[in-house]
Amino acid sequence: MGSDLIRLTGLHISGTHGVFDFEKENPQPFTVDAELGVDLRAPGRSDELADTISYADIADLIEEIVSRERFDLIEAIAETIARSVLFFDARIQHAQITVHKPQAPMTQSFDDVSVTIHRTRDDLERTVETVGTGSMPRIVVDDAEHLRDPELPAQFAVRSVLALGSNLGDSRATLSSAVQSLEVHEDVVVVNASPVAQTKPVGGPENQRDYLNQVVEIETRLSPHALLDLAQQIEAEHNRVREERWGPRTLDVDIVTYAGAVIDSPRLQVPHPSAAERAFVLLPWSWMDPVALLGGRPVRELAIEAPDFQDVCRQEEPEPGSPDDDAASPGVDPGADVTGATPE
Repeated sequence: MGSDLIRLTGLHISGTHGVFDFEKENPQPFTVDAELGVDLRAPGRSDELADTISYADIADLIEEIVSRERFDLIEAIAETIARSVLFFDARIQHAQITVHKPQAPMTQSFDDVSVTIHRTRDDLERTVETVGTGSMPRIVVDDAEHLRDPELPAQFAVRSVLALGSNLGDSRATLSSAVQSLEVHEDVVVVNASPVAQTKPVGGPENQRDYLNQVVEIETRLSPHALLDLAQQIEAEHNRVREERWGPRTLDVDIVTYAGAVIDSPRLQVPHPSAAERAFVLLPWSWMDPVALLGGRPVRELAIEAPDFQDVCRQEEPEPGSPDDDAASPGVDPGADVTGATPE
């Protein structure tokens, strides 16, 4: 059985690509066709944009590459588009890209020159690309992830998943306020927010209060380090004090993923090193996005394998004016042994 497909054909873009100097100086017309292998059963049932791949976003990505980058060969354009599309969303299983150059510098009479390549996730080897001279990332690694400069802002809005946690003060109000702080930032759009989970602390001093945890998905053009700065600013605004590892805190805001990238800097590691083993992150994430992937695996499957899977309590949304905003969902023992906090 063949996979479902999203097709984008006849995308006309001007670019400065070719081996001759005049081609690098004078814009020429290029046309790109993209065919993406995606499981479309979920959006077919839900009729929700969040369950599918936005072809408008894919068109923006392709236009960014063709119009802003510079290549000698259309083969390199096609390769970069294919890899970038696979990086863009882990739900895309394969991509077929055709790049047309109808005004190629040839003396013969012809209608078109084009190349077509087909790439799958198995083709994403750990290599360093050297093609192109622009700002798009050129380092790609296994599992659809690519190393990137954490100081480099995104050329287009990318998705990032954040994990929030609190066990001091009015934790539910703190989580709500943190999400609002993200919403009002000019370079951030909150795409989705999970239900709240009640958890027990991991490590640290004894007799801490239970945590409330939440996962938020955003779109941003901020660089990874700039997003980290924003997360720490929001923590500080909510009186976060870093005195003790795994100690109680008013608010944690951790970056779990950033555009499918791998980041390894003294300040930031992405994907978050412990997220794949923490149900208090994975379960709320799966409640928010049932088809989410981490490291190429469904988040819901990782949650089931996590040691604390049975112990995460999903919280009811409190009624307006309700004095008890920490009540667990019906059928879940509020006193169960719940493991949680934030993924340190």
